[in-house]
Amino acid sequence: MNKFITILALSALLFVGFSYEAKAQEPALKVAEVQPEPVGGLKSFFEYLETNLQYPQEAKNVRLEGRVMVRFVVELDGSLKNIEVVKGIGGGCDEEAVRLIKNAPKWLPGKNAGKPVRVEVTRPIAFKLQ
Repeated sequence: MNKFITILALSALLFVGFSYEAKAQEPALKVAEVQPEPVGGLKSFFEYLETNLQYPQEAKNVRLEGRVMVRFVVELDGSLKNIEVVKGIGGGCDEEAVRLIKNAPKWLPGKNAGKPVRVEVTRPIAFKLQ
C-alpha cells in the first residue's frame, strides 16, 4: 500500500510539474499591446548587425546579395529564442543571420496589460557587398 501511495504522489508531482511547464510556455503572440524592441531601439539593433555581420566567403565568391528573413520569439526576459530562417538566400548567409540573432543582446519584451508576454518577431537581415 505504501508503495502505491508513493507512486501516486510521484505521479501527481510529475503532472503538476508538466502542467506548470506548459503554462510557462504560453504560445508566442504575433502582436502585443506594446511590441518588443531592442534595448536602445531599432537603430541600436541595426548597428549591432552592421558591426557583427561576417559576410560568408561562399556568398562573397559568387557576389550573392539579398535579405534573409529571420523569425524568432522575444521571451518574457527579453532573450531571443526559436530562431529560424523564413526566407533564405543561401551561400552561408542564412546561417550567418541565425548566428547574429542568436548572439544579439536581449530585447525589451512585449507587454499586454502591463505584463511581459512572448512575442514572435520577423526581421530582415540584409547582405550587401560594398
